[in-house]
Amino acid sequence: MTSERFDFDVVGMGLNAVDHICVVPRFPQYEEKLRMQDFRRTVGGQVASALVACRRWGLRVKYIGKIGDDEMGEFSYRSLEAEGLDLEHVKQVKGAQNQFAFILVDATNGERTIIWKRDERLAIKAEEVPLDAIASGRFLLLDGHDAQAAAVAAREARKHGVTIVLDAETVKNGTAELVSSSHYVVCSREFPRTFTGEEDLEKAMGVIIARGPSCVCVTLGRDGAICLWQGDILRVKGFKVKCVDSTGAGDVFHGGFIYGLSRGWHIGKVLDFANAAAALNCTRIGARGGIAKVDEIVDMIEKGQRW
Repeated sequence: MTSERFDFDVVGMGLNAVDHICVVPRFPQYEEKLRMQDFRRTVGGQVASALVACRRWGLRVKYIGKIGDDEMGEFSYRSLEAEGLDLEHVKQVKGAQNQFAFILVDATNGERTIIWKRDERLAIKAEEVPLDAIASGRFLLLDGHDAQAAAVAAREARKHGVTIVLDAETVKNGTAELVSSSHYVVCSREFPRTFTGEEDLEKAMGVIIARGPSCVCVTLGRDGAICLWQGDILRVKGFKVKCVDSTGAGDVFHGGFIYGLSRGWHIGKVLDFANAAAALNCTRIGARGGIAKVDEIVDMIEKGQRW
C-alpha cells in the first residue's frame, strides 16, 4: 500500500477535549481543602491528541469530530488548527458545550484522576460518518466512544484498504463489531478482561485476536506494553522518567504506534517508539505538553533506562 493512493497518512475520528489540570501535593481526602501547586487549562481528547503527535512528527493528518459552540469549543478548535490538522470535517454543534475535564494530578507520582463531562449532542451518529473522508487516509484511528459510528467508519475503511487502529478503552453497543473490523487493537490494561470476561490477560488477548484483528497491544503504564502478534507474545519494558503528569500518555502511545506502522517498522520497534514517546510526554504537564521530537524519542530508545 503506497501513500500516493491517499490524501492523508492518518485520519482520526473521535474525541477532543479541554482539560483543566490541577496539580496537588497528594490526592485529597474526603471534605478536605487542599491548596493546588499548579493549574493549567490545556487541550486533550484521545484521538485529537494522538493526531497532534502524528502531525508534529511530519504525517499528513485529518481530524473528524464535533465541538461545542462555546468558548471551550473555540479553544479546542484553534489548538488543532494551529497544529496544521485538516479540519474540514469538524462540525460545530449549536448550543452544545464542548467536552471538558477537571484533572487532579498527584505531584508525588504524576498519576492523574479525571472528572469529565461530554454533551450528548457531541456524539457522532452512524449516519453522520463522512465516508469519503474515512477512506482518504492510509490509517484510520478510532477511539470507539461513539461505537456504532466508529463501526460504520471501520467497515468503510476496510473496503478501501485502509489500516484501522482502535484505541479501545470501554465496552459499548457496537464495540464487538468495531473490534472485529479493526486491524490493530491498542487498548488499556482492563479492556481485554472487560471485553472478553477472561481474567488471564494473555488468554483474553487471544480471544480478541480470534475475532479478527491482526494484532492486540495492551498498554501497561510504567511496565511498558504487551502485544500478541502473529501468534507470539511480545513484551517491551517501559522507560524510566520523572513523571510529572501522566495525562495523555496513552494518546501519545497511539500516535507513536501509528507513526511506527507508517514507517513500516517491525512491531517491536513500533512498540519501543510508542513507549518512549508516551514516557517523554509524562515529563510535562498536559495531554500534549511533552510530545517530543522524533530524534529525542530515538535517543530515549537508545540510551534511556527501563523499568
